[in-house]
Amino acid sequence: MNLNFADTLYFKKENILEIILGLHRSYKYLQREIQTCCELNNLTFNELLVLLEIKKGFKKKIEIANKVYLKKQNLNLIIKDLQSKKIILNDNKLIIITPLGLDLLEKTTNRINEKVIKIFQKTDPKNMAGFINIIESL
Repeated sequence: MNLNFADTLYFKKENILEIILGLHRSYKYLQREIQTCCELNNLTFNELLVLLEIKKGFKKKIEIANKVYLKKQNLNLIIKDLQSKKIILNDNKLIIITPLGLDLLEKTTNRINEKVIKIFQKTDPKNMAGFINIIESL
Protein backbone atom coordinates (compact mmCIF):
# COMPACT_ATOMS: atom_id res chain seq x y z
CA MET A 1 0.00 0.00 0.00
CA ASN A 2 1.45 3.34 -1.06
CA LEU A 3 0.30 6.36 0.96
CA ASN A 4 1.24 9.93 0.24
CA PHE A 5 1.16 12.81 2.71
CA ALA A 6 -2.35 13.92 1.70
CA ASP A 7 -3.72 10.45 2.48
CA THR A 8 -2.40 10.62 6.03
CA LEU A 9 -4.13 13.89 6.92
CA TYR A 10 -7.55 13.88 8.46
CA PHE A 11 -9.28 16.50 6.32
CA LYS A 12 -12.18 18.12 8.00
CA LYS A 13 -13.19 21.75 7.86
CA GLU A 14 -11.77 22.71 11.24
CA ASN A 15 -8.31 21.40 10.32
CA ILE A 16 -8.27 23.17 6.98
CA LEU A 17 -9.48 26.43 8.54
CA GLU A 18 -6.63 26.17 11.05
CA ILE A 19 -4.23 25.73 8.15
CA ILE A 20 -5.71 28.79 6.45
CA LEU A 21 -5.45 30.91 9.58
CA GLY A 22 -2.01 29.70 10.62
CA LEU A 23 -0.07 29.10 7.45
CA HIS A 24 -1.43 31.48 4.84
CA ARG A 25 1.63 33.72 4.87
CA SER A 26 4.26 30.99 4.88
CA TYR A 27 3.25 28.82 1.96
CA LYS A 28 3.06 30.94 -1.22
CA TYR A 29 1.20 28.54 -3.50
CA LEU A 30 -1.44 27.94 -0.86
CA GLN A 31 -1.71 31.69 -0.29
CA ARG A 32 -2.26 32.29 -4.00
CA GLU A 33 -5.02 29.66 -4.17
CA ILE A 34 -6.77 31.08 -1.11
CA GLN A 35 -6.55 34.57 -2.61
CA THR A 36 -8.13 33.33 -5.85
CA CYS A 37 -10.98 31.64 -3.98
CA CYS A 38 -11.65 34.83 -2.03
CA GLU A 39 -11.70 36.98 -5.16
CA LEU A 40 -14.17 34.64 -6.86
CA ASN A 41 -16.59 35.32 -4.00
CA ASN A 42 -15.92 39.07 -3.91
CA LEU A 43 -13.99 38.98 -0.62
CA THR A 44 -10.55 40.20 0.29
CA PHE A 45 -8.25 37.89 2.20
CA ASN A 46 -8.45 40.06 5.32
CA GLU A 47 -12.26 40.02 5.12
CA LEU A 48 -12.16 36.22 5.04
CA LEU A 49 -9.95 36.13 8.14
CA VAL A 50 -12.29 38.49 10.00
CA LEU A 51 -15.35 36.45 8.97
CA LEU A 52 -13.69 33.23 10.16
CA GLU A 53 -12.98 34.79 13.56
CA ILE A 54 -16.56 36.07 13.85
CA LYS A 55 -17.84 32.60 12.96
CA LYS A 56 -15.59 31.09 15.64
CA GLY A 57 -17.47 33.18 18.22
CA PHE A 58 -15.59 36.45 18.53
CA LYS A 59 -18.36 39.06 18.30
CA LYS A 60 -16.64 42.26 19.46
CA LYS A 61 -14.10 44.36 17.56
CA ILE A 62 -11.53 44.16 20.36
CA GLU A 63 -11.74 40.35 20.41
CA ILE A 64 -11.28 40.16 16.65
CA ALA A 65 -8.43 42.68 16.71
CA ASN A 66 -6.61 40.57 19.32
CA LYS A 67 -6.98 37.41 17.23
CA VAL A 68 -6.21 38.49 13.65
CA TYR A 69 -3.06 40.07 12.27
CA LEU A 70 -4.30 42.25 9.42
CA LYS A 71 -1.93 43.19 6.69
CA LYS A 72 -2.24 46.69 5.17
CA GLN A 73 -5.80 47.26 6.34
CA ASN A 74 -7.68 48.59 9.34
CA LEU A 75 -10.28 46.44 11.12
CA ASN A 76 -12.82 49.30 11.07
CA LEU A 77 -12.50 49.57 7.28
CA ILE A 78 -12.93 45.82 6.86
CA ILE A 79 -16.05 45.82 9.04
CA LYS A 80 -17.42 48.81 7.11
CA ASP A 81 -16.80 47.01 3.79
CA LEU A 82 -18.43 43.81 5.06
CA GLN A 83 -21.45 45.83 6.21
CA SER A 84 -21.76 47.54 2.82
CA LYS A 85 -21.72 44.10 1.16
CA LYS A 86 -24.48 43.01 3.62
CA ILE A 87 -22.30 40.18 4.92
CA ILE A 88 -22.32 41.27 8.57
CA LEU A 89 -24.48 43.36 10.90
CA ASN A 90 -22.71 45.64 13.37
CA ASP A 91 -24.58 47.40 16.15
CA ASN A 92 -21.33 48.71 17.72
CA LYS A 93 -21.58 46.10 20.48
CA LEU A 94 -21.86 42.80 18.65
CA ILE A 95 -20.96 41.79 15.12
CA ILE A 96 -23.18 39.14 13.54
CA ILE A 97 -22.81 37.35 10.21
CA THR A 98 -25.96 37.58 8.04
CA PRO A 99 -27.44 34.53 6.27
CA LEU A 100 -25.96 35.89 3.01
CA GLY A 101 -22.59 36.15 4.76
CA LEU A 102 -22.82 32.61 6.12
CA ASP A 103 -23.63 31.30 2.64
CA LEU A 104 -20.73 33.23 1.11
CA LEU A 105 -18.35 32.03 3.84
CA GLU A 106 -19.50 28.44 3.33
CA LYS A 107 -18.93 28.64 -0.45
CA THR A 108 -15.50 30.20 0.03
CA THR A 109 -14.29 27.72 2.65
CA ASN A 110 -15.60 24.75 0.65
CA ARG A 111 -13.73 25.93 -2.43
CA ILE A 112 -10.57 26.53 -0.37
CA ASN A 113 -10.94 23.03 1.16
CA GLU A 114 -10.99 21.49 -2.32
CA LYS A 115 -7.94 23.50 -3.41
CA VAL A 116 -5.97 22.68 -0.24
CA ILE A 117 -6.61 18.96 -0.64
CA LYS A 118 -5.49 19.08 -4.29
CA ILE A 119 -2.33 20.98 -3.31
CA PHE A 120 -1.46 18.37 -0.66
CA GLN A 121 -2.06 15.55 -3.12
CA LYS A 122 0.28 17.11 -5.69
CA THR A 123 3.07 18.09 -3.29
CA ASP A 124 6.03 15.80 -2.68
CA PRO A 125 6.26 15.08 1.08
CA LYS A 126 10.04 15.61 0.96
CA ASN A 127 9.40 19.30 0.28
CA MET A 128 6.95 19.70 3.14
CA ALA A 129 8.99 18.97 6.26
CA GLY A 130 8.37 22.36 7.89
CA PHE A 131 4.77 22.36 6.82
CA ILE A 132 4.21 18.90 8.32
CA ASN A 133 5.73 20.01 11.64
CA ILE A 134 3.35 22.96 11.83
CA ILE A 135 0.32 20.81 11.02
CA GLU A 136 1.32 18.24 13.64
CA SER A 137 1.46 21.00 16.26
CA LEU A 138 -2.15 22.12 15.58
